[in-house]
Amino acid sequence: MPFRKIPALLLLLVAPAWANEEPIDPGEQAALAQCPGAAAFMRDHPRPPSPDIADPAARLADLRIELLRMQTRDQEARSGGWSQEEIEEMMKVDAGHLPRIRQIVAEHGFPDAELVGRDGVDAAWLLVQHADADPAFQEQVLAMITPRVRDGEISRHQFILLTDRVLAGQGKPQRYGSQLLARDGRWVPKPIEAPESEVDQRRAAMDEMPLADYICMATRMFPPPEATPAPTQP
Repeated sequence: MPFRKIPALLLLLVAPAWANEEPIDPGEQAALAQCPGAAAFMRDHPRPPSPDIADPAARLADLRIELLRMQTRDQEARSGGWSQEEIEEMMKVDAGHLPRIRQIVAEHGFPDAELVGRDGVDAAWLLVQHADADPAFQEQVLAMITPRVRDGEISRHQFILLTDRVLAGQGKPQRYGSQLLARDGRWVPKPIEAPESEVDQRRAAMDEMPLADYICMATRMFPPPEATPAPTQP
């Protein structure tokens, strides 16, 4: 079957380290050197110490291991470029993971740290974030995880990414500008809830850097395609 279309090339495909508690890597360091606003934000908003999220004593250790393996496969599919073949592979991996993550949520609800460990929770969140073929499922999980933002098991960054993903998937304006698409070799935000001028206030309320700095970092760390490939005909 021919590849029918290129999806709106969406970012962020992964939650970048500069938005959570992961250590700064060389690629991020280089991006910060080119994005002074983001660098200033990071200086003014130091990360909390990294928690020990690996928990092999999780009650469902086998499920935790399965989630981590699925997360690894998810990221492997997103480690290349923007060729038609690479995008098709990414969509194939996401489609393969969707029935299983739906089954996990149906059986356990959205898994918590006691069940699968903190790293298992993060892996489950990532699989839901990339379940774009089922926006109703993403919306269902968003309702499940929202109360967990308060206790920190779900980060604010994960919350805003899934919130914007759900809204964009429903064809509605996003709130925080986290979902980007490639246009003429640049990352630009998908439509943003009015008034757009207040997007940075919304982001600041969630401890997020201004949108322009976010896009700067995304551009340096995840270079967009030079041109968006044209869809092929059915």
